[in-house]
Amino acid sequence: MSSIIQEINPRRIEKITLNNLVVEIGFGNGIYISTLAKKFPEKNFLGIEISGESIKKLVKIIKRENLKNVYCIKLDAYWTFYLFLEDNSIEEVYINFPDPWPKKRHIERRLTTLENLYIFSKKLKTNGFIQIKTDDLNFYNYTLENANLLNCFEIFEYKNFVDIVQTKYEKKWLEKGKDIYTLRLFKIKEPEINVKLKEIRRIKDMAHIKTKKFINVKELENKVFKINENLVVKFFKSYSREDEWLIETLLSENDYIHYFFTSIRKKDEDYVISISSFSEVLKTEGILEFLKWLEKSF
Repeated sequence: MSSIIQEINPRRIEKITLNNLVVEIGFGNGIYISTLAKKFPEKNFLGIEISGESIKKLVKIIKRENLKNVYCIKLDAYWTFYLFLEDNSIEEVYINFPDPWPKKRHIERRLTTLENLYIFSKKLKTNGFIQIKTDDLNFYNYTLENANLLNCFEIFEYKNFVDIVQTKYEKKWLEKGKDIYTLRLFKIKEPEINVKLKEIRRIKDMAHIKTKKFINVKELENKVFKINENLVVKFFKSYSREDEWLIETLLSENDYIHYFFTSIRKKDEDYVISISSFSEVLKTEGILEFLKWLEKSF
C-alpha cells in the first residue's frame, strides 16, 4: 500500500495487511478514528463503513490533517473481516453506538450477533480487545450474552465510562444525564464453540460464457430469480449499444451484495455473457454460477 490511501477498494485487493492495526466499525463522521490516529501515530487505523457520505467525511479529514495511518473501506463489517483480514491480526476494535435494531424481527441485523462476534474474535490478537458503547440497555445485554457464549473473552463492564475520545453524540447524552454502557472484551483464548459462518469463495479469473442464442435483456427488466438457496438475482433497467446489451444487476450471494452490469455481446457467430467492463466486482463462485445459470435459463 502507498503512504496514504484514503479508500481501499475491496474489488482490487486480496488482503489488508497493516501492522499494529486498530479497527473502528461504523465510524460516522470520522472524528473518533481520526482523533485516535493522531494520538497514536505508531498504529494503523482502518475504518469500516457502509455509508458513502461517512467515507467522504473521513477522506476529507485524512487529506486535511495529512494522516498517513488512516484507511477506510466501504463494505459490510462481517465481509471485511471474513474476506480481507487475517486471523490474529487486529489489536483493538471499536464499535460506537451502533444501531440497536430494537425490533425482534431485526435482531439478525445487529452488529453483535454471535456470528459477527465470532468472526471479530478470530481476527483479534490474544490480549486485544473489542470495545462496544451503547445507550441501549437491551442491546447491551444482548451483546453481553453473545460474548459470554463464545467463552473466549475476559469481560469488563462500565457505566458512563470516560473514553479517551468522546463522540459528539456521547457528550450530548451524558450532559442530559443519560447512561452510556460500555463493554470491553479482552480476548484471552480462541472461541470455545464453532459458529456456522456465511461464506463466499473467491476465484482467480472470471470466465466469459459463450452461447449461440441471444438473450433478450429487455425481458429480464425488474424481475427477481432465485438461483439457489444462497443466490438471488434482481434485474433492473437494460441498455443497448451497437453489438452489446447491458442490464443493471444486483446479485445476493449468501447476503454479500454484488452490483454490476451484465453484458451480452455479439462476437462473430456467438454471444458472450460476462460482467461488463464498466463494472468492478469481487470475483466469486457465485458470480460464475450466475453467468452459467443465465446462459442455461434464457
